[in-house]
Amino acid sequence: MHALIPGSFDPVTVGHLDIIRRAAALFSSVTVAVCDNVEKRFMFSAEERLRFLKQAVAPLSNVTAIIAEGWAADATRRHGADLIVKGLRGGVDFEYENQIAQANKTVCGLETLFLPSSPQHSAVCSAAVREMIRCGKDFSLYVPEGVTIF
Repeated sequence: MHALIPGSFDPVTVGHLDIIRRAAALFSSVTVAVCDNVEKRFMFSAEERLRFLKQAVAPLSNVTAIIAEGWAADATRRHGADLIVKGLRGGVDFEYENQIAQANKTVCGLETLFLPSSPQHSAVCSAAVREMIRCGKDFSLYVPEGVTIF
């Protein structure tokens, strides 16, 4: 089975990488898709986010990273994936992601698999990393090793 993991990855974090690694162990192939959300303002361009992701997933032989345009469910079908995988840090993530999963199921017949975050990554989020970057703080514990932002 082939899974697609969509997200903004602005930037990719150790929490994202944990979900990607775990999905890579469950599925024969995984595509990680950098998506744009019109509701968000990005610190990094899609091309920069893709570069960070490619660095992070390089050791995973069954994982590829792409930029996906449009609705994530359409990208899932375009790239031959069977389902979407989303990581969840807690209840707030579930409420938001479940609404999207229900729409994907209703409109496209596409299943979404939720993977809970590992306990050590449950508080890691891209928004906090962006704030650390803006304030000149050390954010290296929160991004995958080898991912250099500057």
